[in-house]
Amino acid sequence: MFSITLAIIVLFLTVVYYYLKSVYFTLRGPIPGIPPQFLFGNLLQFGILSRKPVSLPDVITQLRDKLGDVYQFWLGFTHLIMINCLEDAQYIFSHRHIYDQGDLFTEKFKLINPNGIICLKGAKFKRHASVISSLFRRGKILVHLDTIIDCTDRLLDRWRIHYNNPTKIHLNMIEQSQQLLLAIFGFIAFNYDLGTLDDNSENSQNELTQAFYSLLNTM
Repeated sequence: MFSITLAIIVLFLTVVYYYLKSVYFTLRGPIPGIPPQFLFGNLLQFGILSRKPVSLPDVITQLRDKLGDVYQFWLGFTHLIMINCLEDAQYIFSHRHIYDQGDLFTEKFKLINPNGIICLKGAKFKRHASVISSLFRRGKILVHLDTIIDCTDRLLDRWRIHYNNPTKIHLNMIEQSQQLLLAIFGFIAFNYDLGTLDDNSENSQNELTQAFYSLLNTM
C-alpha cells in the first residue's frame, strides 16, 4: 500500500513538473532565446544569482550580441521579450492596435491608475484611444505650439543661468522634464501658470502644483 501511494505521489509530482516546465519554462514561438531552467529561468545560467552576481544590463548586452535585437528572457517566473532596437520599439508603440502592453507593466501601474489608458489592453484600450486620439491631431496641437515653445524657452533660460557650470554634472533631468510637462499642461488645460519653471518651483506652496508633483512621483 505504501509503495502504491509513493508511486502515485511521484507520478503526480512528475506530471506537475512537466506541465509547469512545458507551459511556463519553454521557449515560445520562433523568437530566439536560451532554454530556461525550471523555477529559475535564465537567472542561474547567466550568473545573476551567483556569489559574484552579474548585473542585468551586462546580461542583456551579452544576449543582444549573441541572439540579436529581439530575444526571449526569463527573469525567474516572468517571461520577457526583450527589444533592443530603437526602430522596433518605435514601431511597437506606434501600433498599439496590434501590440498590447505587457502584463509586467500594466499590473504595476494599475495599482496607481487602473483606468489609465497606458494600463489598458485589448478592446478597452481601442475604445478609449478612439476618443483620446482626436485630441492629439495635428490641427489641435498646432494651436498650442507657441505655448509649448515659450515654456521650453523658459526652461532653457533657467538652465543657462543656473546649470551652466561645465564641471558639474546634474542628475535631475527627470525632475526638470516633469516641471516642463506640468507648465505646458497648466497653460493649455487651465490657462494658469503652475509656477513649475520658477527658480523656487520645488518649494512651491501651490496645492495644485504639489498634487501634480505627487502624482508624477508615484509613476
